[in-house]
Amino acid sequence: RTKWKDQALTLSSTKPTRTGYSFLGWSTSSSATSATYSAGGSYTANSAATLYAVWKANTYKVTYNANGGTGAPSAQTKTYGKTLTLSSTKPTRTNYTFKGWATSASATTATYSAGGSYTANAAATLYAVWELAYKKPSISGVSVIRDETGETAMLSFSWLTYAEIESV
Repeated sequence: RTKWKDQALTLSSTKPTRTGYSFLGWSTSSSATSATYSAGGSYTANSAATLYAVWKANTYKVTYNANGGTGAPSAQTKTYGKTLTLSSTKPTRTNYTFKGWATSASATTATYSAGGSYTANAAATLYAVWELAYKKPSISGVSVIRDETGETAMLSFSWLTYAEIESV
């Protein structure tokens, strides 16, 4: 476009697009992080100039849900095109083992680990995936003694609880 001395030039109102970025405006510097001119704005300087688009990478909020537990990490911000290192903080839940994170509250397998990488360019809520920390008791030494009439019997057995099994 041509700009005449002492006359304002109206800049194009068309905004360029770039995947993963927001257009902030125009600048005379190719490395600017803030815009000097807006789309449809006025250029009044009496000098020739090349205007460069100023871009800001889009960001996405990644939140954590302890999904029945406590101690979920604080939300983080993912920047377009950059890998986010997820929080290494692990939530807790009585009688459950934390397996990792998933994008569904009903997931039974984890998609992401604590301290792992999140590369999606999208906002997400990550739900804790839990596994019940329980084992059936171990039963052994079963014996049955019937009385002489055969109408009653005495049953005896030994068993180990979960805590006892873990300590063996």
